[in-house]
Amino acid sequence: MNEEIKKNNRLTIILVVALFVGPLVLSWAVFNYTDFLEIRGTSNKGKLIEPPRPLDDLALIDPFNDNRNDSLYGKWNITYVTDICDKVCMDNVYRMRQIHIAMDKHSLRVQRVLLLAGHSAYDVKELLVDFKGQQIIDKDMINIKDLLNKFRLNDSDSPLEANRIYIIDPLGNLMMSYKSNANPRDIYKDLKKLLRGSRIG
Repeated sequence: MNEEIKKNNRLTIILVVALFVGPLVLSWAVFNYTDFLEIRGTSNKGKLIEPPRPLDDLALIDPFNDNRNDSLYGKWNITYVTDICDKVCMDNVYRMRQIHIAMDKHSLRVQRVLLLAGHSAYDVKELLVDFKGQQIIDKDMINIKDLLNKFRLNDSDSPLEANRIYIIDPLGNLMMSYKSNANPRDIYKDLKKLLRGSRIG
């Protein structure tokens, strides 16, 4: 009888130890012998720019509010780069506005930015009547050629022809890019994930 009690006690101890140690062993095995975490970590929809490219704190213009004095730093930036604001440009302005609206309570942490190499902010004012709050990089205060090089993804790339949307963090780091036909929902999901994991901006 005593022998049977001892066996039961041993089994109980083994089960208790297994319950505590098992998850640790499983975690260790997953971390060291699978690519599960790597796959989870690359679930973003856009192209990650590695390493992130630091940009200067560029002055922004709101063509409908001359008293507004914002810059690239301090907020998350959904940024579109182009030469002139044609139909493709306006389609992307619309996309950026819809993404911004969808951010809901986080919308104050995000701003919409246009980099126009061929227009000044006030040249496109009439086009943006329905897109109040759209910010435009003051190209007259920068070396536009040097800045465009930061948006180049490879040596043969032309940022002005690619019609890409980019995400820039509140410290001015160019982090992600999206193709011209990217689904706005995908950009929204990536940005929401970045905001959730960040204490800046």
